[in-house]
Amino acid sequence: SSSTVANPTLTLPNTTGAPLTVTYTLTVTTPLGCVGTSTVAVTVNPAATAAAGPAQAVCDKSTITLGAAALPGYSYQWLPATGLSSNTVAQPVLTGINLTNAPIVQKYVVLATTAQGCSAKDSVLITINPRPATDSIAGPQSVCPTVAGIAYSIKNPRNTAYQWAVAGGTIASGQGTASITVNWGAAGTGAVRATTSNAQGCVSDAFSLPVIINQLLQTVKPAGPTSVCQADGPYTYSTPAIAGSSFAWQLFGTATGTLVSTGNTTSIRFAQAGLAKLVVTQTSNPAGGVCRGVSDTLYITVKPSPSAIITIQGPARFCVNSGPQTYTLPGAAGSTYVFQLNGAAIASVGGTVTVPASTAVGTYTLTARETNAGGCAGPLFTKAFTVDPRPGTLVINGPRFVCLASGPLTYTVPNATATSTYQWVVAGGTITAGQGTATITVSFPVGNTTNKTVTVTETSQFGCGGAAVAVTVVPDNAQTPQLRLASVVPTDNTRVTLTLLVPNAINTPNPVRVLRRDAGSTSAFAQVGTVAATATTYVDATANAAQTAYEYSLALTTGCGDALTANATATTVLLKAVAVPGPGGRNQGSVNLSWSAYQGFAVAGYRVYRQDDNAGYSLVTTLAGNTLQYSTTNTGQGFNQCFRVVAFESPVTPGTQSRESNSNTACVDFANKAAFYNIITPNNDGQNDLLIIDNVQLYPGNTITIFNRWGREVFATTNYNNTSNAWGSDPSG
Repeated sequence: SSSTVANPTLTLPNTTGAPLTVTYTLTVTTPLGCVGTSTVAVTVNPAATAAAGPAQAVCDKSTITLGAAALPGYSYQWLPATGLSSNTVAQPVLTGINLTNAPIVQKYVVLATTAQGCSAKDSVLITINPRPATDSIAGPQSVCPTVAGIAYSIKNPRNTAYQWAVAGGTIASGQGTASITVNWGAAGTGAVRATTSNAQGCVSDAFSLPVIINQLLQTVKPAGPTSVCQADGPYTYSTPAIAGSSFAWQLFGTATGTLVSTGNTTSIRFAQAGLAKLVVTQTSNPAGGVCRGVSDTLYITVKPSPSAIITIQGPARFCVNSGPQTYTLPGAAGSTYVFQLNGAAIASVGGTVTVPASTAVGTYTLTARETNAGGCAGPLFTKAFTVDPRPGTLVINGPRFVCLASGPLTYTVPNATATSTYQWVVAGGTITAGQGTATITVSFPVGNTTNKTVTVTETSQFGCGGAAVAVTVVPDNAQTPQLRLASVVPTDNTRVTLTLLVPNAINTPNPVRVLRRDAGSTSAFAQVGTVAATATTYVDATANAAQTAYEYSLALTTGCGDALTANATATTVLLKAVAVPGPGGRNQGSVNLSWSAYQGFAVAGYRVYRQDDNAGYSLVTTLAGNTLQYSTTNTGQGFNQCFRVVAFESPVTPGTQSRESNSNTACVDFANKAAFYNIITPNNDGQNDLLIIDNVQLYPGNTITIFNRWGREVFATTNYNNTSNAWGSDPSG
């Protein structure tokens, strides 16, 4: 690169075929002018040459040569070594390998190295084409001499063009195609061969079929199944068809059957299991003479099939929720079974399957197929069954009570199903009509206190029973209500107490209705309230007994709907009091009392009670039961005087309490002023012996002082009472 530098770069070509040596001299001059020299010999070897050769194509299993002629002193290394005769020579032989159906492109690289160690590389692309696959020839391998028109063909041809060659005969037609016909010659051995090529020009291996030309034909043993099930079929058997030949079929052995033959094919329907022996006799009659052959025997094992006359055993219908149902196909021992329910597999144990208890209402198809120990499947058996619904929940219409007045009672199931039957059970009564139908008539004993039950169960036309439903029939022995007493509450004129009794009322469901109207009226009673039938009293808080006398009655509707009205009514006693003022002095007036007659019991009499200024009632008098008025003198008992009349009856039983009815309370007021007399005559003649002050007892805490005309006090006291401290009672005073 430069001759004046210390380290020049040397480039030296060598176009010869041998090493080239050149000597170089280096002269060095120091800054002081001193000079030194040195030499070096450089040998340049010739460059290596590598030649992989031109791109080529080769067929599978064919060979080509790669590379170029070897150079002296060179060594070679080829990669890859696949298919090469040697990978260390300059021109290896490549045997194509392609087991696919498409061309393969393979790159080969050669490394060439000279004796001096110089090396070079070159590569080449080789296309390895596939060959057509080897086919086979179909056609007779035993023919009669001079027979003509025998067909041969490629089995499952992959191409359309084939080259044929025939030994022992001539090709009559078809050369270049997948099928030919051959005219055979004299007796001897022959062969049929064929090859084909593909688009890449690669030729297949030759495939050959040997042929025996002889009057004793070697008829091919029939082909077909050798182990069959007797009930299946028909089964087809055949021997190769040969032009000009006829075939006769024969069946021997313990397995019998019927043959239907057409030329080289027969079909057999076996009637009995066992071992069958099938042979075919071939006959050919060309111009050269009659030829005949009998095939080897084909042994056929005919296995017994499952029975075709059994049926699936099990119920044709059953009720929903009646538990698992079992179905059985009674096949042979050792068999297996496949069951399906509406097309879905269902597990089985042997020939038995259980339909789950949860199977819904509907129609189902159960199928079963038996496969016996020999692997033979029987026919598909079908069993249709129906899961019937159970009757729905029932309702019983009919009386829930039996009463003293009840006759035969009717109980019915509404909206009953006409095709169903109904089973009734009556506890505590007797069914007199209708058992099995939706309506029955029942007779119950009256007066009994025990609850009864009526139960019914529906059974559908398919025998499915529904849930039993029952009703309780309660004995309602309530009798006519009795109104025993009507009495005004002593402390409240707005309240009337009724005493009542309903015998045997413990089970009656309805209350007693309390009815009222004005006493003496003929208008209808009006309801003023209700009370439990077991109650003994009722208080009418809507009354005004101080103004009106009332008549009461009772009514009760039993559980059977019977209306019972009290046989007797009861009235209240209306008391009226009228004050009659007196002129004064010894006459303070009087009170006139009148009252309405009590109705409800036989009145023995009336007691008249009086209360003075809220001091408590005291008996004034007792009057006869036919007395309805009374007058009593006002003797200054009080400013306010209240009266009450009590009607009473004679005791029904001596020593028992009789009934009493209080009237309302009637009150009057008196002025009862204090009045003085202006004279006394204390001479003990019983006339004016004492100083009497009218009504003084009504003025407690009083003080009295008496003076004479001269103003001198002659008498004084407190709480003057006309008796113990009256003036004049003490003569000394």
